[in-house]
Amino acid sequence: MTQQPEPASYPPADDRLKHLLAQEINLSVDTWKLAFWIADGIVKSPEIRAELERIAAAHATGLPCGDRHCRRCFEAQFATEETTR
Repeated sequence: MTQQPEPASYPPADDRLKHLLAQEINLSVDTWKLAFWIADGIVKSPEIRAELERIAAAHATGLPCGDRHCRRCFEAQFATEETTR
């Protein structure tokens, strides 16, 4: 039996973040090309990359990241506040 190649997945693993961002941006702009261009700029931003790495490092060590839009950390903080009341 020969091994069948895995089907191509979307978004591609090597560019997943840019594609996911472009999909969300595309809801608010006129063209996919514009959404993809904006997403490319976001992904290449050193400040955004540094923030993503900071959040990932906090999560990897089990610490809250402190970002108000992080559902996991927000729910954990809310649960802690509820138990201390």
